[in-house]
Amino acid sequence: MEQPRFLSPFLLGVIFAITSATAERMPLLMPDDFESLQLVAWRVEQGVPDPHNPLLEPSMPWDSGGVMAHGTVLRDPIDGLWKAWQVSTPGEERLDGLKTNHENQRRLTYLESKDGVDWYRPMLPYVRWPGHDRTNIIFDMDSGGTAVYASVHVDPANKEWPYEMFVMRSPKLGGVPNRVGHLPGPDEKLGNYRYRSTDGKEWKLVEGPIHPSVGGGGDVSYVYREPDGSYVSYFKTYPKLRDGDRIVTYDNNPRGGLRSVARRTSPDGTNWGNDALVLTRDWRDPDYAQFLEICPVTVDGGYVALINYYDAAIQTMSLQLAASRDGIHWWRPDRRPALPNPPLGDYGGGMIWQMHHPIVEDNRMHVYYAGSEGIHGEIVDTRFEPLVEVGGESVLGFQTPTLPFNTALCRATWQFDRLWALVPSAGGATLGEAVTRPENLAGSGMALNVVVRDGGMLRVELLDLTGSPISGFSADDCTPITGDHRNIVVRWTGGATAPTTAIRARFILKRSFLYGYAWTVRKP
Repeated sequence: MEQPRFLSPFLLGVIFAITSATAERMPLLMPDDFESLQLVAWRVEQGVPDPHNPLLEPSMPWDSGGVMAHGTVLRDPIDGLWKAWQVSTPGEERLDGLKTNHENQRRLTYLESKDGVDWYRPMLPYVRWPGHDRTNIIFDMDSGGTAVYASVHVDPANKEWPYEMFVMRSPKLGGVPNRVGHLPGPDEKLGNYRYRSTDGKEWKLVEGPIHPSVGGGGDVSYVYREPDGSYVSYFKTYPKLRDGDRIVTYDNNPRGGLRSVARRTSPDGTNWGNDALVLTRDWRDPDYAQFLEICPVTVDGGYVALINYYDAAIQTMSLQLAASRDGIHWWRPDRRPALPNPPLGDYGGGMIWQMHHPIVEDNRMHVYYAGSEGIHGEIVDTRFEPLVEVGGESVLGFQTPTLPFNTALCRATWQFDRLWALVPSAGGATLGEAVTRPENLAGSGMALNVVVRDGGMLRVELLDLTGSPISGFSADDCTPITGDHRNIVVRWTGGATAPTTAIRARFILKRSFLYGYAWTVRKP
């Protein structure tokens, strides 16, 4: 299936993009599709939580504290089953102090589903639990301590080892000798290790700790395999505070910097290059904004990603949408969440931890996540000192450890061709306008992916080199577009194909949502 093209917000120069108006999926918009924008803004669509959520709740003694994410969900191209490699942890009924044990008890577990909704725990023979000779645990503490952030790749062409996994291990957190299997343990708290498997269930340790440590010594790191066989890692990092940066008083941030996301690349998964900071707080973000994960899906010409947005003021985590052409420069259409938190106490009301990557099926994009009932850190526990006054409220005056992640497996779904739209920024009767960059449009037709609400309309006019409307192709000559259309051809009194003098298009929007446009392939 044809994937959308992406035009980056940082790409300079004139862009000549001719795509088929009969394509099954319309290209998504990016800012540099346009030369000018007037009274328009970007609308982000929110994911729709699955009506079956939670898809899998804690029920076994080893996952009573959470079916916790930090792993991969995919539909296996070898056998067609939906599979998950994710972290589970036992529950903690009482927290007598600020020190909790959940980080020391994270075990990698395996799940399956036939439809992506009804999940079950295959009982495997690899790790026992008191009273259970079989469990769905893949790695226990003795094999290398706690395990998090399992990045699984499947290559059906590799007949010997079709399954590959990078996973962060920590003997130090697990309270065992500093070794991972037959290999040395990490120098930092966590280190990345590489495994291979013939079936995705029984894994062989082949390499680690990978140096330089992917993740920079942090505790968040996903590894992705690119179409050319190379590798990319997105991981949490802590750049130093800049002038004007502020850390919330009670924020759990022991390194004293801003949680941000960096990137490294590798030709083979063994030899890794230098860090590149790719996402941190900017001028449009509030003082309490921080970031932990970029989880992309590859599309033709770039990437779409969900970003974990951490609100340090209220200790919650939601998801924002982003896009990039090169994986380095990321554009966020809006700073409002694409998957917001429900009320506290519901799954996801505290934190939303997404899995390794979104999954695109037909025109649906699924994001699997662990929805946490609770927040990230304690704020107002009156048992502890010191307390400080902030805005007339007493809060903990020091950085506290994270709370347990009491979570369940959930998912949300988007229409993949309607992730964001260009809309009038004032609304009502006020018109918005957007003018495309110059390109040779002679002989081309235009198709739109658009929703027009009652009382609205969308018109398109074609402009010449001077920026003037072309006779027969002005806004008044355009048949107004109303209704909901994924692929509607624009028509003017002058015809449905652009004249030789046309080099730009001007969209005129009233109560309209422009999700994409495409030009037909020009005939010789």
